[in-house]
Amino acid sequence: MVVLSQVLGGIAMLALFLGYQQRKRKKLLIYKLIADVGWVAHYCLLGGYGGAIPNFVGIFRELIFIQRGKSKWASHIIWLPTFLIINFALGLFTFSSIYNVIPIVSSAFVTVSLWIKNPKHIKLLILPATIGFLVYNCILHSLVGVINEVSGIVSILIFLIRGGKIMKNKDIFTEDVFTNLPLLTAEGKPILVKSATLCYDQNSKSAKGEAFSNEIEEKFVSDFEKPNDKMAHVSTFAVIDDTVYMTYYANTVTPDENPLNQTARLVYAPIDNIENKTYLDVQATGDSLCGKTVEMVYDTIFMQKDERTIYVLWTARVGNNYYRLYRTFDTKTKTLGEIGVNKFKVNDTVNDFSTSGIKSALAQNRIPIKNTYSDIGIMQKTSGREENGVFYYYSGAYSGDFNCIIKSSDLVCWEYVSQPDFVNDSKWENATYLLGDKCYYFVRQQEGNKYGFLSAYNLSTNTWDTPVEIEDCQSRSDFIYYKDNLYLFHAPIDREHIGVVKIDVNDISKSKPLFCAKMKTSCFYPFVQYYKDELAMSYTVQRQHIRLAKFDLEKYL
Repeated sequence: MVVLSQVLGGIAMLALFLGYQQRKRKKLLIYKLIADVGWVAHYCLLGGYGGAIPNFVGIFRELIFIQRGKSKWASHIIWLPTFLIINFALGLFTFSSIYNVIPIVSSAFVTVSLWIKNPKHIKLLILPATIGFLVYNCILHSLVGVINEVSGIVSILIFLIRGGKIMKNKDIFTEDVFTNLPLLTAEGKPILVKSATLCYDQNSKSAKGEAFSNEIEEKFVSDFEKPNDKMAHVSTFAVIDDTVYMTYYANTVTPDENPLNQTARLVYAPIDNIENKTYLDVQATGDSLCGKTVEMVYDTIFMQKDERTIYVLWTARVGNNYYRLYRTFDTKTKTLGEIGVNKFKVNDTVNDFSTSGIKSALAQNRIPIKNTYSDIGIMQKTSGREENGVFYYYSGAYSGDFNCIIKSSDLVCWEYVSQPDFVNDSKWENATYLLGDKCYYFVRQQEGNKYGFLSAYNLSTNTWDTPVEIEDCQSRSDFIYYKDNLYLFHAPIDREHIGVVKIDVNDISKSKPLFCAKMKTSCFYPFVQYYKDELAMSYTVQRQHIRLAKFDLEKYL
Protein backbone atom coordinates (compact mmCIF):
# COMPACT_ATOMS: atom_id res chain seq x y z
CA MET A 1 0.00 0.00 0.00
CA VAL A 2 2.83 2.36 0.90
CA VAL A 3 4.62 1.70 -2.38
CA LEU A 4 1.42 2.17 -4.40
CA SER A 5 0.65 5.40 -2.55
CA GLN A 6 4.10 6.76 -3.43
CA VAL A 7 3.68 5.78 -7.12
CA LEU A 8 0.30 7.56 -7.31
CA GLY A 9 1.77 10.53 -5.48
CA GLY A 10 4.61 10.63 -7.99
CA ILE A 11 2.14 10.77 -10.89
CA ALA A 12 0.22 13.56 -9.14
CA MET A 13 3.47 15.41 -8.48
CA LEU A 14 4.48 15.29 -12.16
CA ALA A 15 1.03 16.53 -13.22
CA LEU A 16 1.26 19.48 -10.82
CA PHE A 17 4.76 20.39 -11.97
CA LEU A 18 3.63 20.43 -15.59
CA GLY A 19 0.47 22.33 -14.66
CA TYR A 20 2.37 25.15 -12.99
CA GLN A 21 4.28 25.73 -16.25
CA GLN A 22 1.12 26.26 -18.31
CA ARG A 23 0.23 29.70 -19.62
CA LYS A 24 -3.35 28.77 -20.46
CA ARG A 25 -5.82 28.55 -17.59
CA LYS A 26 -7.66 25.57 -19.10
CA LYS A 27 -4.51 23.46 -19.43
CA LEU A 28 -3.49 24.34 -15.88
CA LEU A 29 -6.91 23.15 -14.64
CA ILE A 30 -6.66 19.86 -16.57
CA TYR A 31 -3.28 19.06 -15.01
CA LYS A 32 -4.62 20.08 -11.60
CA LEU A 33 -7.56 17.68 -12.05
CA ILE A 34 -5.20 14.80 -12.84
CA ALA A 35 -3.11 15.68 -9.79
CA ASP A 36 -6.14 15.80 -7.48
CA VAL A 37 -7.21 12.29 -8.50
CA GLY A 38 -3.71 11.03 -7.75
CA TRP A 39 -3.51 12.79 -4.38
CA VAL A 40 -6.89 11.47 -3.22
CA ALA A 41 -5.65 7.91 -3.78
CA HIS A 42 -2.24 8.72 -2.22
CA TYR A 43 -3.61 10.19 1.00
CA CYS A 44 -6.33 7.53 1.43
CA LEU A 45 -3.73 4.78 1.19
CA LEU A 46 -1.68 6.57 3.90
CA GLY A 47 -4.72 7.26 6.10
CA GLY A 48 -4.29 11.02 5.70
CA TYR A 49 -7.95 11.89 5.19
CA GLY A 50 -7.36 15.52 6.04
CA GLY A 51 -5.28 15.73 2.88
CA ALA A 52 -7.63 13.56 0.82
CA ILE A 53 -10.73 15.69 1.46
CA PRO A 54 -9.61 18.95 -0.22
CA ASN A 55 -8.26 17.02 -3.19
CA PHE A 56 -11.51 15.06 -3.47
CA VAL A 57 -13.48 18.31 -3.49
CA GLY A 58 -10.92 19.63 -5.98
CA ILE A 59 -11.88 16.97 -8.55
CA PHE A 60 -15.42 18.37 -8.82
CA ARG A 61 -14.11 21.92 -8.54
CA GLU A 62 -11.84 21.52 -11.58
CA LEU A 63 -14.56 19.76 -13.62
CA ILE A 64 -16.78 22.81 -13.18
CA PHE A 65 -14.09 25.49 -13.38
CA ILE A 66 -12.89 24.09 -16.73
CA GLN A 67 -16.32 24.94 -18.17
CA ARG A 68 -16.17 28.53 -16.90
CA GLY A 69 -16.38 30.90 -19.86
CA LYS A 70 -18.03 28.24 -22.03
CA SER A 71 -21.20 27.52 -20.10
CA LYS A 72 -23.28 30.09 -18.27
CA TRP A 73 -24.08 27.73 -15.39
CA ALA A 74 -20.39 27.06 -14.76
CA SER A 75 -19.56 30.79 -14.86
CA HIS A 76 -21.90 31.74 -11.99
CA ILE A 77 -20.14 33.27 -8.98
CA ILE A 78 -22.08 30.92 -6.67
CA TRP A 79 -19.56 28.13 -7.35
CA LEU A 80 -16.74 29.91 -5.54
CA PRO A 81 -18.45 30.17 -2.11
CA THR A 82 -20.03 26.73 -2.66
CA PHE A 83 -16.69 24.96 -2.91
CA LEU A 84 -15.24 26.99 -0.05
CA ILE A 85 -18.16 26.00 2.20
CA ILE A 86 -18.00 22.33 1.16
CA ASN A 87 -14.27 22.30 1.77
CA PHE A 88 -14.56 23.71 5.31
CA ALA A 89 -17.66 21.63 6.16
CA LEU A 90 -16.00 18.34 5.25
CA GLY A 91 -12.88 19.39 7.11
CA LEU A 92 -14.93 20.10 10.22
CA PHE A 93 -16.84 16.81 9.88
CA THR A 94 -13.64 14.73 9.71
CA PHE A 95 -11.70 16.84 12.22
CA SER A 96 -9.36 14.73 14.35
CA SER A 97 -6.35 16.96 14.86
CA ILE A 98 -5.43 20.63 14.74
CA TYR A 99 -3.09 19.70 11.89
CA ASN A 100 -6.14 18.88 9.69
CA VAL A 101 -6.83 22.62 9.47
CA ILE A 102 -3.67 23.20 7.44
CA PRO A 103 -4.74 21.42 4.20
CA ILE A 104 -8.29 22.76 4.52
CA VAL A 105 -7.10 26.40 4.68
CA SER A 106 -4.50 25.75 1.99
CA SER A 107 -7.17 24.28 -0.27
CA ALA A 108 -9.26 27.43 0.17
CA PHE A 109 -6.38 29.42 -1.35
CA VAL A 110 -6.28 26.95 -4.25
CA THR A 111 -10.04 27.28 -4.85
CA VAL A 112 -9.90 31.08 -5.00
CA SER A 113 -6.83 30.99 -7.26
CA LEU A 114 -8.41 28.61 -9.76
CA TRP A 115 -11.54 30.76 -10.01
CA ILE A 116 -9.65 33.79 -11.30
CA LYS A 117 -8.59 33.95 -14.94
CA ASN A 118 -5.04 35.31 -15.00
CA PRO A 119 -2.57 32.34 -14.89
CA LYS A 120 0.08 34.47 -13.17
CA HIS A 121 -2.33 35.48 -10.40
CA ILE A 122 -3.39 31.84 -10.07
CA LYS A 123 0.16 30.82 -9.28
CA LEU A 124 0.72 33.70 -6.86
CA LEU A 125 -2.26 32.50 -4.77
CA ILE A 126 -1.30 28.83 -5.05
CA LEU A 127 2.17 29.60 -3.61
CA PRO A 128 1.00 30.03 0.06
CA ALA A 129 -1.24 26.97 -0.38
CA THR A 130 1.75 24.94 -1.52
CA ILE A 131 3.73 26.04 1.54
CA GLY A 132 0.81 24.96 3.76
CA PHE A 133 0.68 21.50 2.17
CA LEU A 134 4.47 21.24 2.60
CA VAL A 135 4.07 21.67 6.36
CA TYR A 136 1.21 19.14 6.45
CA ASN A 137 3.20 16.51 4.50
CA CYS A 138 6.14 16.91 6.83
CA ILE A 139 3.82 16.17 9.79
CA LEU A 140 2.31 13.19 7.92
CA HIS A 141 5.76 11.86 6.96
CA SER A 142 4.74 11.76 3.27
CA LEU A 143 8.06 11.80 1.47
CA VAL A 144 6.53 12.11 -1.99
CA GLY A 145 4.21 14.82 -0.65
CA VAL A 146 7.17 16.84 0.63
CA ILE A 147 9.01 16.39 -2.65
CA ASN A 148 5.85 17.44 -4.51
CA GLU A 149 5.37 20.67 -2.59
CA VAL A 150 9.04 21.59 -2.88
CA SER A 151 8.97 20.92 -6.63
CA GLY A 152 5.69 22.86 -6.87
CA ILE A 153 7.23 25.88 -5.16
CA VAL A 154 10.26 25.64 -7.45
CA SER A 155 8.00 25.27 -10.52
CA ILE A 156 5.95 28.35 -9.60
CA LEU A 157 9.05 30.41 -8.95
CA ILE A 158 10.54 29.29 -12.28
CA PHE A 159 7.36 30.34 -14.08
CA LEU A 160 7.21 33.74 -12.36
CA ILE A 161 10.91 34.49 -12.94
CA ARG A 162 10.80 33.25 -16.52
CA GLY A 163 7.57 35.14 -17.21
CA GLY A 164 9.12 38.37 -15.96
CA LYS A 165 12.32 38.04 -17.98
CA ILE A 166 11.06 36.57 -21.26
CA MET A 167 7.99 38.64 -22.04
CA LYS A 168 7.89 37.46 -25.63
CA ASN A 169 6.69 34.06 -24.40
CA LYS A 170 3.92 35.54 -22.27
CA ASP A 171 0.42 34.70 -23.44
CA ILE A 172 -1.09 38.09 -24.18
CA PHE A 173 -4.45 36.81 -25.43
CA THR A 174 -7.52 36.43 -23.22
CA GLU A 175 -10.75 34.49 -23.67
CA ASP A 176 -13.83 36.44 -24.74
CA VAL A 177 -16.40 37.10 -22.05
CA PHE A 178 -18.96 34.31 -22.28
CA THR A 179 -22.44 35.24 -23.47
CA ASN A 180 -25.38 33.08 -24.41
CA LEU A 181 -27.19 36.04 -25.96
CA PRO A 182 -27.60 35.88 -29.75
CA LEU A 183 -25.77 38.34 -31.99
CA LEU A 184 -28.14 41.00 -33.27
CA THR A 185 -27.55 41.91 -36.91
CA ALA A 186 -28.25 45.13 -38.80
CA GLU A 187 -28.92 45.15 -42.51
CA GLY A 188 -27.07 47.48 -44.85
CA LYS A 189 -29.18 49.36 -47.40
CA PRO A 190 -28.89 52.58 -49.44
CA ILE A 191 -29.73 55.71 -47.44
CA LEU A 192 -33.43 56.54 -47.54
CA VAL A 193 -33.49 59.97 -45.90
CA LYS A 194 -30.77 62.57 -46.48
CA SER A 195 -30.47 66.28 -45.86
CA ALA A 196 -28.34 67.08 -48.94
CA THR A 197 -26.29 65.65 -51.79
CA LEU A 198 -22.93 67.28 -52.55
CA CYS A 199 -21.15 66.98 -55.89
CA TYR A 200 -18.19 68.75 -57.48
CA ASP A 201 -19.07 71.14 -60.30
CA GLN A 202 -16.78 72.03 -63.18
CA ASN A 203 -15.42 75.12 -61.42
CA SER A 204 -14.26 73.04 -58.46
CA LYS A 205 -12.47 70.69 -60.87
CA SER A 206 -10.47 73.37 -62.67
CA ALA A 207 -7.96 76.00 -61.52
CA LYS A 208 -7.77 75.26 -57.78
CA GLY A 209 -7.58 71.53 -58.37
CA GLU A 210 -4.77 71.90 -60.90
CA ALA A 211 -2.87 74.22 -58.57
CA PHE A 212 -3.17 71.74 -55.68
CA SER A 213 -1.98 68.86 -57.86
CA ASN A 214 1.05 70.91 -58.98
CA GLU A 215 1.88 71.93 -55.42
CA ILE A 216 1.82 68.34 -54.16
CA GLU A 217 4.21 67.42 -56.97
CA GLU A 218 6.53 70.36 -56.32
CA LYS A 219 6.63 70.01 -52.52
CA PHE A 220 7.50 66.33 -52.55
CA VAL A 221 9.30 65.45 -49.30
CA SER A 222 10.26 61.79 -49.68
CA ASP A 223 9.14 58.22 -50.29
CA PHE A 224 9.18 56.00 -47.21
CA GLU A 225 8.89 52.45 -48.52
CA LYS A 226 11.95 50.26 -48.05
CA PRO A 227 14.04 49.83 -51.24
CA ASN A 228 13.27 46.10 -51.55
CA ASP A 229 9.54 46.33 -50.79
CA LYS A 230 7.35 44.87 -53.53
CA MET A 231 4.17 46.59 -52.26
CA ALA A 232 3.40 49.24 -49.62
CA HIS A 233 0.09 50.72 -48.50
CA VAL A 234 -1.85 52.74 -45.87
CA SER A 235 0.28 55.49 -44.34
CA THR A 236 0.30 57.45 -41.09
CA PHE A 237 2.84 60.16 -40.31
CA ALA A 238 3.72 62.75 -37.69
CA VAL A 239 6.56 65.16 -37.03
CA ILE A 240 7.93 64.93 -33.48
CA ASP A 241 11.01 66.89 -32.40
CA ASP A 242 12.21 67.52 -35.97
CA THR A 243 11.86 63.85 -36.89
CA VAL A 244 9.33 62.40 -39.32
CA TYR A 245 7.70 59.12 -38.28
CA MET A 246 5.77 56.98 -40.76
CA THR A 247 3.97 53.63 -40.56
CA TYR A 248 2.53 51.38 -43.28
CA TYR A 249 2.37 47.71 -44.19
CA ALA A 250 4.53 46.22 -46.93
CA ASN A 251 4.72 43.04 -48.99
CA THR A 252 8.35 41.98 -49.22
CA VAL A 253 7.67 38.92 -51.39
CA THR A 254 5.17 39.74 -54.15
CA PRO A 255 3.86 43.01 -55.68
CA ASP A 256 0.26 42.49 -54.53
CA GLU A 257 -1.66 43.45 -51.39
CA ASN A 258 -1.51 40.02 -49.78
CA PRO A 259 -1.61 39.72 -45.96
CA LEU A 260 0.05 36.31 -46.20
CA ASN A 261 3.31 38.11 -47.08
CA GLN A 262 2.97 41.43 -45.29
CA THR A 263 5.01 43.25 -42.64
CA ALA A 264 3.93 46.06 -40.30
CA ARG A 265 6.63 48.73 -40.40
CA LEU A 266 7.71 51.93 -38.63
CA VAL A 267 10.13 54.32 -40.35
CA TYR A 268 11.70 57.50 -39.04
CA ALA A 269 14.12 60.12 -40.37
CA PRO A 270 15.32 63.60 -39.31
CA ILE A 271 13.69 66.47 -41.23
CA ASP A 272 17.06 67.96 -42.16
CA ASN A 273 18.34 64.61 -43.48
CA ILE A 274 15.16 62.96 -44.69
CA GLU A 275 16.85 60.28 -46.78
CA ASN A 276 18.66 58.94 -43.72
CA LYS A 277 15.82 56.59 -42.79
CA THR A 278 15.70 53.92 -40.12
CA TYR A 279 13.34 51.01 -40.84
CA LEU A 280 11.86 48.91 -38.04
CA ASP A 281 9.78 45.83 -38.80
CA VAL A 282 7.15 45.75 -36.07
CA GLN A 283 5.75 42.33 -36.97
CA ALA A 284 5.70 40.11 -40.05
CA THR A 285 3.55 37.24 -41.23
CA GLY A 286 5.19 34.03 -40.10
CA ASP A 287 6.47 35.47 -36.81
CA SER A 288 5.83 33.53 -33.62
CA LEU A 289 3.61 35.16 -30.99
CA CYS A 290 2.90 33.41 -27.69
CA GLY A 291 3.76 30.08 -29.26
CA LYS A 292 1.42 30.68 -32.21
CA THR A 293 2.18 31.60 -35.79
CA VAL A 294 1.12 35.02 -37.09
CA GLU A 295 -0.93 34.01 -40.13
CA MET A 296 -1.56 37.45 -41.64
CA VAL A 297 -0.56 41.08 -41.09
CA TYR A 298 -2.69 43.99 -42.27
CA ASP A 299 -3.71 47.59 -41.55
CA THR A 300 -0.90 49.45 -39.71
CA ILE A 301 -1.17 52.91 -38.11
CA PHE A 302 0.27 54.85 -35.20
CA MET A 303 -0.94 57.40 -32.65
CA GLN A 304 1.04 59.82 -30.49
CA LYS A 305 0.35 59.52 -26.74
CA ASP A 306 2.73 62.14 -25.37
CA GLU A 307 5.94 63.99 -26.24
CA ARG A 308 8.00 60.80 -26.35
CA THR A 309 5.56 57.89 -26.73
CA ILE A 310 3.79 56.67 -29.83
CA TYR A 311 1.65 53.57 -30.17
CA VAL A 312 2.04 51.49 -33.32
CA LEU A 313 -1.19 49.55 -33.92
CA TRP A 314 -1.79 46.90 -36.56
CA THR A 315 -4.00 43.96 -37.48
CA ALA A 316 -2.74 40.39 -37.27
CA ARG A 317 -4.54 37.11 -37.72
CA VAL A 318 -3.53 34.59 -35.06
CA GLY A 319 -5.33 31.30 -34.49
CA ASN A 320 -7.76 32.15 -37.31
CA ASN A 321 -8.95 35.26 -35.45
CA TYR A 322 -8.11 38.86 -36.37
CA TYR A 323 -6.66 40.98 -33.54
CA ARG A 324 -5.62 44.59 -33.11
CA LEU A 325 -2.12 44.53 -31.64
CA TYR A 326 0.12 47.35 -30.46
CA ARG A 327 3.69 48.22 -29.50
CA THR A 328 4.91 51.41 -27.92
CA PHE A 329 7.87 53.29 -29.38
CA ASP A 330 10.02 55.65 -27.32
CA THR A 331 11.06 58.57 -29.52
CA LYS A 332 13.95 59.43 -27.18
CA THR A 333 15.56 56.00 -26.91
CA LYS A 334 14.26 54.86 -30.32
CA THR A 335 13.16 51.50 -28.86
CA LEU A 336 10.07 49.38 -29.40
CA GLY A 337 8.15 47.93 -26.46
CA GLU A 338 6.61 44.48 -26.13
CA ILE A 339 3.61 43.39 -28.20
CA GLY A 340 0.21 43.71 -26.55
CA VAL A 341 -3.43 43.24 -27.53
CA ASN A 342 -5.82 46.18 -27.73
CA LYS A 343 -9.06 45.79 -25.81
CA PHE A 344 -12.63 46.40 -27.00
CA LYS A 345 -15.03 47.59 -24.29
CA VAL A 346 -18.81 47.84 -24.43
CA ASN A 347 -20.26 49.08 -21.13
CA ASP A 348 -18.84 46.62 -18.56
CA THR A 349 -17.80 43.96 -21.10
CA VAL A 350 -14.10 43.96 -22.02
CA ASN A 351 -12.66 41.57 -24.63
CA ASP A 352 -9.56 41.46 -26.76
CA PHE A 353 -9.99 43.81 -29.74
CA SER A 354 -10.62 40.93 -32.13
CA THR A 355 -13.28 39.78 -34.57
CA SER A 356 -14.75 37.42 -32.00
CA GLY A 357 -14.26 39.92 -29.16
CA ILE A 358 -16.20 42.64 -30.97
CA LYS A 359 -19.10 40.31 -31.71
CA SER A 360 -19.20 38.86 -28.21
CA ALA A 361 -19.16 42.27 -26.50
CA LEU A 362 -21.88 43.70 -28.75
CA ALA A 363 -24.03 40.57 -28.38
CA GLN A 364 -23.73 40.71 -24.59
CA ASN A 365 -24.95 44.32 -24.65
CA ARG A 366 -27.72 43.76 -27.22
CA ILE A 367 -26.18 46.12 -29.78
CA PRO A 368 -26.75 45.18 -33.44
CA ILE A 369 -23.79 44.78 -35.78
CA LYS A 370 -23.60 44.88 -39.55
CA ASN A 371 -21.87 42.13 -41.53
CA THR A 372 -18.19 41.73 -40.60
CA TYR A 373 -15.56 40.01 -42.72
CA SER A 374 -11.84 39.93 -43.42
CA ASP A 375 -9.68 42.13 -41.18
CA ILE A 376 -10.54 44.71 -38.51
CA GLY A 377 -9.19 48.23 -38.21
CA ILE A 378 -8.80 51.42 -36.22
CA MET A 379 -8.50 54.78 -37.99
CA GLN A 380 -5.28 56.72 -37.45
CA LYS A 381 -6.69 60.23 -36.95
CA THR A 382 -7.42 61.06 -33.30
CA SER A 383 -9.22 64.00 -31.76
CA GLY A 384 -10.47 64.27 -28.22
CA ARG A 385 -11.68 66.00 -25.12
CA GLU A 386 -11.67 65.73 -21.33
CA GLU A 387 -14.53 63.80 -19.74
CA ASN A 388 -14.88 63.69 -15.93
CA GLY A 389 -11.25 64.64 -15.50
CA VAL A 390 -9.96 62.06 -18.01
CA PHE A 391 -8.79 62.88 -21.54
CA TYR A 392 -10.26 60.59 -24.22
CA TYR A 393 -8.96 60.07 -27.73
CA TYR A 394 -11.70 59.51 -30.31
CA SER A 395 -11.34 57.51 -33.51
CA GLY A 396 -13.23 55.09 -35.76
CA ALA A 397 -13.26 51.29 -35.96
CA TYR A 398 -14.40 49.01 -38.75
CA SER A 399 -14.70 45.45 -40.01
CA GLY A 400 -16.40 44.85 -43.33
CA ASP A 401 -19.74 46.67 -43.34
CA PHE A 402 -19.58 47.43 -39.60
CA ASN A 403 -18.26 50.85 -38.54
CA CYS A 404 -18.47 52.69 -35.22
CA ILE A 405 -17.04 55.52 -33.13
CA ILE A 406 -14.61 54.46 -30.40
CA LYS A 407 -12.70 56.28 -27.66
CA SER A 408 -9.76 55.50 -25.39
CA SER A 409 -7.98 57.12 -22.47
CA ASP A 410 -4.78 55.09 -22.92
CA LEU A 411 -4.74 54.02 -26.62
CA VAL A 412 -4.92 50.39 -25.44
CA CYS A 413 -8.52 49.82 -24.34
CA TRP A 414 -11.04 51.22 -26.83
CA GLU A 415 -14.63 51.83 -25.77
CA TYR A 416 -17.57 51.54 -28.15
CA VAL A 417 -19.37 54.90 -28.41
CA SER A 418 -21.99 54.62 -31.16
CA GLN A 419 -22.72 53.71 -34.77
CA PRO A 420 -25.10 55.44 -37.22
CA ASP A 421 -28.69 54.75 -36.21
CA PHE A 422 -30.13 55.27 -39.71
CA VAL A 423 -30.20 52.86 -42.63
CA ASN A 424 -26.98 53.13 -44.65
CA ASP A 425 -24.73 51.20 -47.01
CA SER A 426 -21.41 51.69 -45.18
CA LYS A 427 -18.30 49.58 -45.78
CA TRP A 428 -14.77 49.62 -44.37
CA GLU A 429 -13.02 52.78 -43.13
CA ASN A 430 -14.81 55.61 -41.33
CA ALA A 431 -13.16 58.98 -40.69
CA THR A 432 -14.06 60.76 -37.43
CA TYR A 433 -13.29 64.11 -35.81
CA LEU A 434 -14.53 65.37 -32.44
CA LEU A 435 -15.28 69.06 -31.92
CA GLY A 436 -17.01 69.93 -28.66
CA ASP A 437 -19.96 67.60 -28.16
CA LYS A 438 -20.12 66.47 -31.79
CA CYS A 439 -18.18 63.74 -33.51
CA TYR A 440 -18.17 64.31 -37.29
CA TYR A 441 -18.25 61.13 -39.30
CA PHE A 442 -17.64 60.26 -42.95
CA VAL A 443 -17.61 56.75 -44.36
CA ARG A 444 -17.42 55.13 -47.77
CA GLN A 445 -20.22 52.85 -48.94
CA GLN A 446 -20.61 49.72 -51.06
CA GLU A 447 -19.06 49.55 -54.51
CA GLY A 448 -21.54 50.79 -57.08
CA ASN A 449 -22.85 53.50 -54.76
CA LYS A 450 -21.80 56.93 -56.04
CA TYR A 451 -21.72 58.52 -52.59
CA GLY A 452 -20.12 58.29 -49.19
CA PHE A 453 -22.06 59.86 -46.36
CA LEU A 454 -21.34 62.58 -43.80
CA SER A 455 -23.09 62.71 -40.44
CA ALA A 456 -22.36 63.84 -36.88
CA TYR A 457 -23.04 62.19 -33.53
CA ASN A 458 -24.04 64.42 -30.63
CA LEU A 459 -22.55 63.02 -27.43
CA SER A 460 -24.86 65.11 -25.24
CA THR A 461 -28.12 63.99 -26.81
CA ASN A 462 -26.95 60.63 -28.21
CA THR A 463 -28.45 61.51 -31.59
CA TRP A 464 -27.16 61.40 -35.18
CA ASP A 465 -27.60 64.17 -37.75
CA THR A 466 -29.52 63.35 -40.91
CA PRO A 467 -26.80 62.20 -43.34
CA VAL A 468 -25.39 64.18 -46.26
CA GLU A 469 -24.33 62.19 -49.31
CA ILE A 470 -21.06 63.31 -50.89
CA GLU A 471 -19.78 62.23 -54.28
CA ASP A 472 -17.16 59.55 -53.57
CA CYS A 473 -15.40 56.66 -55.31
CA GLN A 474 -15.44 54.55 -52.09
CA SER A 475 -11.94 55.01 -50.76
CA ARG A 476 -10.44 55.96 -47.39
CA SER A 477 -10.89 59.58 -46.27
CA ASP A 478 -9.59 61.92 -43.56
CA PHE A 479 -10.55 65.05 -41.60
CA ILE A 480 -8.20 67.91 -40.71
CA TYR A 481 -8.95 70.88 -38.45
CA TYR A 482 -7.22 73.92 -39.93
CA LYS A 483 -7.56 77.58 -38.88
CA ASP A 484 -10.79 77.07 -36.95
CA ASN A 485 -12.48 75.09 -39.72
CA LEU A 486 -12.98 71.39 -40.38
CA TYR A 487 -12.14 69.92 -43.81
CA LEU A 488 -12.69 66.53 -45.37
CA PHE A 489 -10.11 65.06 -47.78
CA HIS A 490 -11.40 62.18 -49.90
CA ALA A 491 -11.46 60.65 -53.38
CA PRO A 492 -14.58 61.87 -55.21
CA ILE A 493 -14.04 60.34 -58.66
CA ASP A 494 -11.30 57.72 -58.42
CA ARG A 495 -8.02 57.22 -56.62
CA GLU A 496 -6.26 59.65 -58.92
CA HIS A 497 -8.37 62.55 -57.62
CA ILE A 498 -8.40 64.40 -54.29
CA GLY A 499 -11.49 66.29 -53.21
CA VAL A 500 -11.75 68.75 -50.31
CA VAL A 501 -15.01 69.65 -48.56
CA LYS A 502 -15.39 72.45 -46.01
CA ILE A 503 -17.64 71.11 -43.25
CA ASP A 504 -20.28 73.42 -41.82
CA VAL A 505 -20.12 72.33 -38.17
CA ASN A 506 -23.43 74.04 -37.37
CA ASP A 507 -25.38 72.49 -40.24
CA ILE A 508 -23.64 69.72 -42.16
CA SER A 509 -26.16 70.02 -45.01
CA LYS A 510 -24.56 73.39 -45.80
CA SER A 511 -21.05 71.91 -46.19
CA LYS A 512 -19.38 72.89 -49.49
CA PRO A 513 -16.97 71.13 -51.87
CA LEU A 514 -13.98 73.43 -52.36
CA PHE A 515 -12.07 71.78 -55.17
CA CYS A 516 -11.31 68.49 -56.86
CA ALA A 517 -7.76 67.83 -58.04
CA LYS A 518 -6.64 65.43 -60.75
CA MET A 519 -3.33 64.27 -59.26
CA LYS A 520 -0.14 63.64 -61.20
CA THR A 521 -0.03 60.10 -59.81
CA SER A 522 -2.48 57.79 -58.07
CA CYS A 523 -3.24 59.08 -54.60
CA PHE A 524 -4.58 56.24 -52.44
CA TYR A 525 -5.81 56.85 -48.90
CA PRO A 526 -4.70 60.45 -48.18
CA PHE A 527 -3.74 61.19 -44.57
CA VAL A 528 -3.38 64.89 -43.72
CA GLN A 529 -1.38 66.08 -40.72
CA TYR A 530 0.65 69.04 -39.55
CA TYR A 531 4.27 69.16 -40.70
CA LYS A 532 5.67 71.68 -38.19
CA ASP A 533 3.72 74.87 -39.11
CA GLU A 534 2.57 73.58 -42.50
CA LEU A 535 0.23 70.85 -43.64
CA ALA A 536 1.39 67.73 -45.41
CA MET A 537 -0.27 64.68 -46.91
CA SER A 538 0.99 61.12 -46.97
CA TYR A 539 -0.53 58.74 -49.51
CA THR A 540 0.07 55.59 -51.51
CA VAL A 541 1.15 55.67 -55.15
CA GLN A 542 -0.04 52.53 -56.96
CA ARG A 543 0.68 50.53 -53.77
CA GLN A 544 4.36 50.96 -54.62
CA HIS A 545 5.35 54.17 -52.84
CA ILE A 546 4.50 55.65 -49.46
CA ARG A 547 4.82 59.31 -50.37
CA LEU A 548 4.87 62.50 -48.31
CA ALA A 549 4.33 66.01 -49.69
CA LYS A 550 3.63 69.44 -48.16
CA PHE A 551 1.01 71.98 -49.24
CA ASP A 552 -0.52 75.30 -48.23
CA LEU A 553 -4.29 74.86 -47.80
CA GLU A 554 -4.76 78.60 -47.33
CA LYS A 555 -4.23 79.11 -51.08
CA TYR A 556 -7.41 77.24 -51.93
CA LEU A 557 -9.82 78.71 -49.41
